Amino acid sequence: MSENPSPPERLLFDRALAKFDAVVQQVPSDAWANQSPCEAWNAANIVGHVAATTQLPVLLGRRIPLGVPEGPDASEVPTRGNDDLFISKTMLAMIRGLPEEAVTDPLGVWNRCYTEMDEVLSGDVWGQSPIGTQRGTMTLEEWLEPAFYDSTVHTWDLSQATGVPHNLDDELCKAALATLRSIEESANMRSSNVFGAALDAQTEDSLSQLIAYTGRIPIR
Repeated sequence: MSENPSPPERLLFDRALAKFDAVVQQVPSDAWANQSPCEAWNAANIVGHVAATTQLPVLLGRRIPLGVPEGPDASEVPTRGNDDLFISKTMLAMIRGLPEEAVTDPLGVWNRCYTEMDEVLSGDVWGQSPIGTQRGTMTLEEWLEPAFYDSTVHTWDLSQATGVPHNLDDELCKAALATLRSIEESANMRSSNVFGAALDAQTEDSLSQLIAYTGRIPIR
């Protein structure tokens, strides 16, 4: 067991990923190509994307930066931290490669990545100095704190694509919405390839509010 127990920032992160995992494990084998609410993604693409995001804290825990200064390890894609860093080539290759791999083996890719993340974050990775990320220079704990919103939203996406119940609860959805509102400007959440313009929710339901805030339209 790690001498440094998991911090409170991991609680919502783990809880949200457990919701996503529960949906993944129930997807019918003939549903992976189903269209999702994300126009360019089917169900397998969603799983590949979230699998890739589970590997970001793996890199940070291993002290491999996601954001690096201009140079041989840097891509041409700037981070969203306003700190003159660029997305590392390692991160860029992973977030592009795993979704492609998941097209042919979504369940295998997910199970492998989810297991690896749990093993790394269960180790002695906490309390380390800040490191470059795609959102600026911060500690692993600081990176992890808002990250649960992504898998929460994509749990709904995967449920919409496949018809598997998402079982997202009110507390998790409210927390995800509050987090998104708090980091929208600092993390440039309305930039290209992140979220579209917020829509008006048709109800006061917390999940409907969250989904509308991300600019998504239900397909079921």
